[in-house]
Amino acid sequence: MKSFKVNKMSGVLKVGNERYIPHQLHQLPHKFEEIPLSQIIKMKGYIYIHESAIKNSKMMIDCLSCNWELGYKNRR
Repeated sequence: MKSFKVNKMSGVLKVGNERYIPHQLHQLPHKFEEIPLSQIIKMKGYIYIHESAIKNSKMMIDCLSCNWELGYKNRR
């Protein structure tokens, strides 16, 4: 059984050496129906899609952030 870990800062799921990018239902990519089911994980209200199935996955991971970080900048 593979272990998994969710990065608290970006929400990226890591299973073994593979990374999955989180999406909410209303944020799914346009060609979601073309992604094979073997590259999709559904867990805790999110749909995680393997990074190889998404174009520009590196840029997408870099742009992910949690809302608490954005609010933290405004509190000072």
